[in-house]
Amino acid sequence: MIKAGIDLGAGSIRVVTEDDGVVFDEASMIAIDEKGNCLAYGNEALEMKGVADPQVRVLSPMQDGRLDFELLGKLFDQLFYQLKLFRMFQKTVLVLSYPSGLNSRDVEQLKEQLLQMGAWKVYSDQEIWVSAIGAGLDVSLPVSSCVLNMGERSCDIAVFSRGVIQKQDKSADAGLRVKNAIRRWLHDNRRMAVSQMTLERICRSLGSVVPRPNPRQMEITGVSTTDRTARREIITENDVAQALGPLCEEWALWIARFLQDLDPHQQDDVRMRGIVSCGGTMKLAGLSNYLQSVLNCPVYVTEDPTMTVTDGLSILLTRME
Repeated sequence: MIKAGIDLGAGSIRVVTEDDGVVFDEASMIAIDEKGNCLAYGNEALEMKGVADPQVRVLSPMQDGRLDFELLGKLFDQLFYQLKLFRMFQKTVLVLSYPSGLNSRDVEQLKEQLLQMGAWKVYSDQEIWVSAIGAGLDVSLPVSSCVLNMGERSCDIAVFSRGVIQKQDKSADAGLRVKNAIRRWLHDNRRMAVSQMTLERICRSLGSVVPRPNPRQMEITGVSTTDRTARREIITENDVAQALGPLCEEWALWIARFLQDLDPHQQDDVRMRGIVSCGGTMKLAGLSNYLQSVLNCPVYVTEDPTMTVTDGLSILLTRME
Protein backbone atom coordinates (compact mmCIF):
# COMPACT_ATOMS: atom_id res chain seq x y z
CA MET A 1 0.00 0.00 0.00
CA ILE A 2 1.16 3.54 -0.81
CA LYS A 3 0.44 6.22 1.80
CA ALA A 4 0.90 9.88 0.88
CA GLY A 5 -0.06 13.23 2.34
CA ILE A 6 -0.85 16.34 0.27
CA ASP A 7 -0.53 19.81 1.78
CA LEU A 8 -2.63 21.81 -0.67
CA GLY A 9 -1.97 25.52 -0.31
CA ALA A 10 -2.65 28.48 -2.53
CA GLY A 11 1.05 29.33 -2.66
CA SER A 12 2.63 25.88 -2.67
CA ILE A 13 1.94 22.17 -2.80
CA ARG A 14 3.85 19.69 -0.67
CA VAL A 15 3.65 15.93 -0.93
CA VAL A 16 4.97 13.60 1.76
CA THR A 17 5.05 9.81 1.68
CA GLU A 18 5.33 7.37 4.55
CA ASP A 19 8.53 5.85 3.18
CA ASP A 20 10.42 8.82 1.73
CA GLY A 21 9.23 11.91 3.62
CA VAL A 22 8.82 15.11 1.60
CA VAL A 23 9.02 14.24 -2.10
CA PHE A 24 7.61 17.47 -3.58
CA ASP A 25 7.68 21.05 -2.32
CA GLU A 26 7.09 23.61 -5.06
CA ALA A 27 4.85 26.47 -6.13
CA SER A 28 1.19 25.76 -6.76
CA MET A 29 1.39 26.92 -10.36
CA ILE A 30 0.79 25.46 -13.81
CA ALA A 31 1.71 26.83 -17.25
CA ILE A 32 -0.64 25.96 -20.10
CA ASP A 33 -0.74 26.75 -23.81
CA GLU A 34 -3.68 28.03 -25.88
CA LYS A 35 -5.11 24.50 -26.14
CA GLY A 36 -4.95 23.91 -22.40
CA ASN A 37 -1.97 21.55 -22.54
CA CYS A 38 0.38 21.57 -19.55
CA LEU A 39 3.77 23.06 -20.39
CA ALA A 40 5.22 23.13 -16.88
CA TYR A 41 4.15 22.99 -13.25
CA GLY A 42 5.55 23.85 -9.84
CA ASN A 43 8.63 26.06 -9.68
CA GLU A 44 9.29 25.61 -13.39
CA ALA A 45 5.88 27.13 -14.15
CA LEU A 46 6.51 29.95 -11.69
CA GLU A 47 9.70 30.86 -13.54
CA MET A 48 7.65 31.19 -16.72
CA LYS A 49 5.33 33.76 -15.18
CA GLY A 50 5.50 37.03 -17.07
CA VAL A 51 6.99 35.58 -20.25
CA ALA A 52 6.19 37.66 -23.32
CA ASP A 53 4.13 34.99 -25.05
CA PRO A 54 0.36 35.50 -25.28
CA GLN A 55 -0.13 31.78 -25.92
CA VAL A 56 1.34 30.83 -22.53
CA ARG A 57 -0.64 31.33 -19.34
CA VAL A 58 0.77 30.70 -15.87
CA LEU A 59 -2.01 30.17 -13.34
CA SER A 60 -2.66 28.96 -9.82
CA PRO A 61 -5.44 26.40 -9.36
CA MET A 62 -6.50 28.23 -6.19
CA GLN A 63 -7.41 31.91 -6.27
CA ASP A 64 -9.27 33.85 -3.56
CA GLY A 65 -10.24 30.65 -1.78
CA ARG A 66 -11.74 29.09 -4.91
CA LEU A 67 -10.50 26.00 -6.71
CA ASP A 68 -10.25 25.61 -10.47
CA PHE A 69 -10.74 21.85 -10.58
CA GLU A 70 -9.78 21.57 -14.25
CA LEU A 71 -6.43 23.26 -13.65
CA LEU A 72 -5.86 21.31 -10.46
CA GLY A 73 -6.58 18.05 -12.30
CA LYS A 74 -3.94 18.90 -14.92
CA LEU A 75 -1.41 19.70 -12.18
CA PHE A 76 -2.23 16.51 -10.25
CA ASP A 77 -1.91 14.45 -13.44
CA GLN A 78 1.67 15.62 -13.90
CA LEU A 79 2.55 15.46 -10.22
CA PHE A 80 1.19 11.98 -9.57
CA TYR A 81 2.89 10.64 -12.70
CA GLN A 82 6.22 12.13 -11.60
CA LEU A 83 5.93 10.71 -8.08
CA LYS A 84 4.41 7.38 -9.21
CA LEU A 85 1.74 7.53 -6.51
CA PHE A 86 -0.64 5.27 -8.43
CA ARG A 87 0.77 1.87 -9.39
CA MET A 88 -0.60 -1.40 -10.67
CA PHE A 89 -1.69 -3.87 -7.99
CA GLN A 90 -1.14 -1.35 -5.17
CA LYS A 91 -3.68 0.70 -3.27
CA THR A 92 -2.98 4.39 -2.64
CA VAL A 93 -4.32 6.14 0.45
CA LEU A 94 -4.14 9.95 0.46
CA VAL A 95 -4.36 12.31 3.43
CA LEU A 96 -5.28 15.83 2.30
CA SER A 97 -4.68 19.07 4.20
CA TYR A 98 -6.61 22.04 2.81
CA PRO A 99 -7.01 25.76 3.66
CA SER A 100 -9.92 26.69 5.91
CA GLY A 101 -11.24 29.00 3.18
CA LEU A 102 -12.47 26.04 1.13
CA ASN A 103 -16.12 25.19 1.68
CA SER A 104 -17.34 21.65 2.36
CA ARG A 105 -18.72 21.26 -1.16
CA ASP A 106 -15.34 22.05 -2.73
CA VAL A 107 -13.61 19.65 -0.34
CA GLU A 108 -15.97 16.81 -1.25
CA GLN A 109 -15.53 17.53 -4.95
CA LEU A 110 -11.75 17.53 -4.48
CA LYS A 111 -11.85 14.18 -2.69
CA GLU A 112 -14.03 12.74 -5.45
CA GLN A 113 -11.57 14.03 -8.05
CA LEU A 114 -8.70 12.25 -6.29
CA LEU A 115 -10.72 9.03 -6.07
CA GLN A 116 -11.47 9.16 -9.79
CA MET A 117 -7.77 9.65 -10.50
CA GLY A 118 -6.94 6.37 -8.79
CA ALA A 119 -6.83 6.85 -5.02
CA TRP A 120 -8.28 3.99 -2.99
CA LYS A 121 -9.23 6.17 -0.02
CA VAL A 122 -8.94 9.92 0.67
CA TYR A 123 -8.96 11.43 4.15
CA SER A 124 -8.99 15.20 4.67
CA ASP A 125 -8.93 17.94 7.27
CA GLN A 126 -8.22 21.65 7.58
CA GLU A 127 -4.60 22.67 7.74
CA ILE A 128 -5.12 24.34 11.15
CA TRP A 129 -6.00 20.90 12.54
CA VAL A 130 -3.04 19.23 10.84
CA SER A 131 -0.86 22.08 12.17
CA ALA A 132 -1.86 21.19 15.71
CA ILE A 133 -0.81 17.59 15.11
CA GLY A 134 2.46 18.67 13.49
CA ALA A 135 3.17 20.92 16.48
CA GLY A 136 2.94 17.88 18.75
CA LEU A 137 -0.16 18.99 20.66
CA ASP A 138 -2.48 16.47 22.25
CA VAL A 139 -5.77 18.04 21.19
CA SER A 140 -7.76 15.27 22.92
CA LEU A 141 -7.03 16.71 26.37
CA PRO A 142 -9.86 18.39 28.29
CA VAL A 143 -7.83 21.63 28.51
CA SER A 144 -7.77 24.20 25.71
CA SER A 145 -4.86 24.41 23.26
CA CYS A 146 -4.50 27.37 20.89
CA VAL A 147 -2.83 27.18 17.47
CA LEU A 148 -1.99 30.12 15.18
CA ASN A 149 -1.12 29.36 11.56
CA MET A 150 0.17 32.33 9.55
CA GLY A 151 1.12 31.16 6.08
CA GLU A 152 1.56 32.75 2.69
CA ARG A 153 -2.16 32.91 1.90
CA SER A 154 -3.74 31.65 5.12
CA CYS A 155 -4.04 33.15 8.56
CA ASP A 156 -6.02 31.02 11.02
CA ILE A 157 -6.36 30.66 14.75
CA ALA A 158 -8.22 27.93 16.62
CA VAL A 159 -8.76 26.55 20.10
CA PHE A 160 -8.86 22.77 20.49
CA SER A 161 -10.21 20.73 23.37
CA ARG A 162 -11.47 17.15 23.77
CA GLY A 163 -10.62 16.32 20.18
CA VAL A 164 -12.65 19.07 18.50
CA ILE A 165 -12.20 22.69 17.44
CA GLN A 166 -14.02 24.75 20.08
CA LYS A 167 -13.57 28.09 18.33
CA GLN A 168 -11.91 29.22 15.10
CA ASP A 169 -11.33 32.43 13.18
CA LYS A 170 -9.66 33.48 9.94
CA SER A 171 -7.91 36.72 9.00
CA ALA A 172 -6.68 38.06 5.68
CA ASP A 173 -3.71 36.52 3.85
CA ALA A 174 -0.62 36.88 6.03
CA GLY A 175 2.40 36.45 3.76
CA LEU A 176 0.90 38.37 0.86
CA ARG A 177 0.05 41.30 3.15
CA VAL A 178 3.67 41.42 4.31
CA LYS A 179 4.88 41.87 0.74
CA ASN A 180 2.16 44.42 -0.01
CA ALA A 181 3.10 46.44 3.08
CA ILE A 182 6.75 46.54 2.00
CA ARG A 183 5.71 47.44 -1.54
CA ARG A 184 3.62 50.38 -0.24
CA TRP A 185 6.43 51.57 2.01
CA LEU A 186 8.90 51.62 -0.87
CA HIS A 187 6.39 53.51 -3.02
CA ASP A 188 5.62 56.11 -0.35
CA ASN A 189 9.08 56.56 1.17
CA ARG A 190 11.51 55.79 -1.65
CA ARG A 191 9.31 56.52 -4.67
CA MET A 192 10.18 53.24 -6.31
CA ALA A 193 8.47 50.07 -7.54
CA VAL A 194 10.12 46.65 -7.30
CA SER A 195 9.46 43.19 -8.67
CA GLN A 196 7.86 40.31 -6.79
CA MET A 197 11.23 38.56 -6.76
CA THR A 198 12.81 41.57 -5.03
CA LEU A 199 10.06 41.56 -2.42
CA GLU A 200 10.79 37.89 -1.79
CA ARG A 201 14.49 38.70 -1.29
CA ILE A 202 13.66 41.49 1.13
CA CYS A 203 11.42 39.20 3.21
CA ARG A 204 14.02 36.44 3.33
CA SER A 205 17.01 38.67 4.12
CA LEU A 206 15.57 41.59 6.09
CA GLY A 207 12.23 40.31 7.39
CA SER A 208 11.89 41.86 10.85
CA VAL A 209 9.17 43.56 12.87
CA VAL A 210 11.34 45.25 15.53
CA PRO A 211 14.09 47.90 15.09
CA ARG A 212 17.66 46.80 15.75
CA PRO A 213 20.72 48.78 16.88
CA ASN A 214 22.84 47.40 14.01
CA PRO A 215 20.35 46.46 11.29
CA ARG A 216 21.32 44.38 8.30
CA GLN A 217 21.04 46.08 4.93
CA MET A 218 20.89 45.21 1.28
CA GLU A 219 20.86 46.97 -2.08
CA ILE A 220 17.74 46.61 -4.19
CA THR A 221 16.99 47.59 -7.77
CA GLY A 222 13.68 48.99 -8.95
CA VAL A 223 12.01 51.62 -11.07
CA SER A 224 11.46 55.21 -10.02
CA THR A 225 7.76 56.06 -9.76
CA THR A 226 8.47 59.69 -10.68
CA ASP A 227 10.48 59.43 -13.91
CA ARG A 228 10.31 55.66 -14.69
CA THR A 229 14.09 55.25 -14.67
CA ALA A 230 16.02 52.38 -13.11
CA ARG A 231 17.41 53.13 -9.67
CA ARG A 232 19.11 51.47 -6.73
CA GLU A 233 18.47 51.93 -3.05
CA ILE A 234 19.86 50.66 0.24
CA ILE A 235 17.23 49.46 2.69
CA THR A 236 17.64 48.01 6.17
CA GLU A 237 15.86 45.73 8.61
CA ASN A 238 14.61 48.83 10.41
CA ASP A 239 12.97 50.07 7.21
CA VAL A 240 11.14 46.76 6.92
CA ALA A 241 10.14 46.90 10.60
CA GLN A 242 8.68 50.35 10.01
CA ALA A 243 6.76 49.06 6.99
CA LEU A 244 5.34 46.12 8.92
CA GLY A 245 4.50 47.97 12.15
CA PRO A 246 0.82 48.74 11.34
CA LEU A 247 0.28 45.20 10.04
CA CYS A 248 1.66 43.64 13.23
CA GLU A 249 -0.63 45.86 15.31
CA GLU A 250 -3.57 44.67 13.25
CA TRP A 251 -2.63 41.01 13.78
CA ALA A 252 -2.24 41.55 17.53
CA LEU A 253 -5.68 43.19 17.78
CA TRP A 254 -7.26 40.36 15.78
CA ILE A 255 -5.75 37.71 18.08
CA ALA A 256 -6.69 39.72 21.18
CA ARG A 257 -10.33 39.92 20.05
CA PHE A 258 -10.33 36.18 19.43
CA LEU A 259 -9.02 35.48 22.94
CA GLN A 260 -11.51 37.89 24.51
CA ASP A 261 -14.39 35.96 22.93
CA LEU A 262 -13.34 32.71 24.63
CA ASP A 263 -15.06 31.67 27.81
CA PRO A 264 -13.13 32.34 31.07
CA HIS A 265 -11.89 28.74 31.41
CA GLN A 266 -10.57 28.72 27.84
CA GLN A 267 -8.88 32.09 28.37
CA ASP A 268 -7.16 30.82 31.51
CA ASP A 269 -5.93 27.71 29.69
CA VAL A 270 -4.54 29.67 26.74
CA ARG A 271 -2.85 32.31 28.89
CA MET A 272 -1.25 29.58 31.03
CA ARG A 273 -0.32 27.17 28.19
CA GLY A 274 0.36 29.81 25.51
CA ILE A 275 -0.27 29.98 21.78
CA VAL A 276 1.60 27.61 19.47
CA SER A 277 2.31 29.34 16.15
CA CYS A 278 3.49 28.15 12.74
CA GLY A 279 3.48 29.18 9.09
CA GLY A 280 6.11 30.98 7.03
CA THR A 281 5.11 34.44 8.28
CA MET A 282 6.16 33.45 11.81
CA LYS A 283 9.77 33.41 10.55
CA LEU A 284 9.74 37.22 10.63
CA ALA A 285 12.34 38.19 13.23
CA GLY A 286 10.75 39.41 16.44
CA LEU A 287 7.15 38.65 15.52
CA SER A 288 6.53 36.04 18.22
CA ASN A 289 8.08 38.27 20.91
CA TYR A 290 6.04 41.25 19.72
CA LEU A 291 2.78 39.30 19.86
CA GLN A 292 3.71 37.90 23.26
CA SER A 293 4.34 41.35 24.72
CA VAL A 294 1.12 42.84 23.33
CA LEU A 295 -1.12 39.88 24.17
CA ASN A 296 0.47 39.24 27.58
CA CYS A 297 0.43 35.57 26.70
CA PRO A 298 3.25 33.14 25.77
CA VAL A 299 3.66 32.68 22.01
CA TYR A 300 5.74 29.69 20.91
CA VAL A 301 6.99 28.99 17.38
CA THR A 302 7.33 25.44 16.10
CA GLU A 303 10.80 24.18 15.21
CA ASP A 304 10.24 24.65 11.46
CA PRO A 305 7.12 26.83 11.07
CA THR A 306 6.96 26.44 7.29
CA MET A 307 6.83 22.64 7.53
CA THR A 308 4.51 22.14 10.52
CA VAL A 309 1.54 21.10 8.38
CA THR A 310 3.74 18.66 6.47
CA ASP A 311 5.02 17.28 9.77
CA GLY A 312 1.40 16.76 10.80
CA LEU A 313 0.71 14.82 7.61
CA SER A 314 3.74 12.61 8.27
CA ILE A 315 2.48 11.85 11.77
CA LEU A 316 -0.97 10.98 10.45
CA LEU A 317 0.53 8.62 7.87
CA THR A 318 2.41 6.71 10.55
CA ARG A 319 -0.77 6.37 12.62
CA MET A 320 -2.81 4.83 9.83
CA GLU A 321 -3.60 1.14 10.05
